[in-house]
Amino acid sequence: MAPDAHAVLDSMESLPVMPAVAARVLGFSDDTASAAEVAHVLSGDPALTAALLKVANSAYYGFSRQLATVREAVLLLGFKQVRQVAVGASLISAWNRTRRIDDGFDLDLFWGHTLAVAMMAETGARKFNAARPEEAFTAGMLHDIGVLALRKALPGEFGAVIELARRSGLSIWDAEMESLGFTHAELGAALAERWMLPARLIEAIRRHHEALVAPSVDGLAGVVSFADRVADFHGIHAGYLRAAPAARLRSLPEELETLEIASGGIEAVVARAHAFVTSVSGAPRSWFEGGAQLAA
Repeated sequence: MAPDAHAVLDSMESLPVMPAVAARVLGFSDDTASAAEVAHVLSGDPALTAALLKVANSAYYGFSRQLATVREAVLLLGFKQVRQVAVGASLISAWNRTRRIDDGFDLDLFWGHTLAVAMMAETGARKFNAARPEEAFTAGMLHDIGVLALRKALPGEFGAVIELARRSGLSIWDAEMESLGFTHAELGAALAERWMLPARLIEAIRRHHEALVAPSVDGLAGVVSFADRVADFHGIHAGYLRAAPAARLRSLPEELETLEIASGGIEAVVARAHAFVTSVSGAPRSWFEGGAQLAA
């Protein structure tokens, strides 16, 4: 019998963990956390502190003066913004430590897609009053975590999935089902369960490739699926080049234009995602060339 998502996690020698700083920051209450408390937690990770300040001082925010300390960043940006930067930067930093370069998968492109989805999910949650914006951002950051878990657990099989998707034109989730019998969405949800994340985050991860969910009906899961489809629509793919499935694009709701306008336009979303990823990972090249084709 082919393994399912839970069996794959059980077979791993070391289960991927939620970065400690991200877990601590997510546990803070908006009403009770002080700038000093947040700065203390973040300052315990020098690499994350450096990454956070790089993002805060990058074109992502475009401040006219340089921020020198985490406390200053918290005071100027606000707790919710710093929490988002901390979660995003800690996830990128933690998972990029195990980079592979021989499987046809580009981590910088993956994180560009992830950030774009997170930002549009945050905007969509606010615009459609469908979920808490900060939670939508977190769900967007985590929606494809199963891709990274699959890459870590079954590197050979993962490379074969990517090659099948490239060769056949299948979507990555269809290639996963054909090759493995489960998808990265299922694996990501199983991992989120092991991390004991809230049920609504787990649902958003599990359902992010479902075409029939919508913000107005499905709340957080609908917002994340919607944002992911908008990213696909514009060619902002998660780490490898492929054509967006036509059926998935036809299912986009009419709110597409509304979300794009609210987000400042897809070019603005990609520019902010690029600034974020470049600041954290040091990606040396531009990966938004030729219109909206992020996956080059």
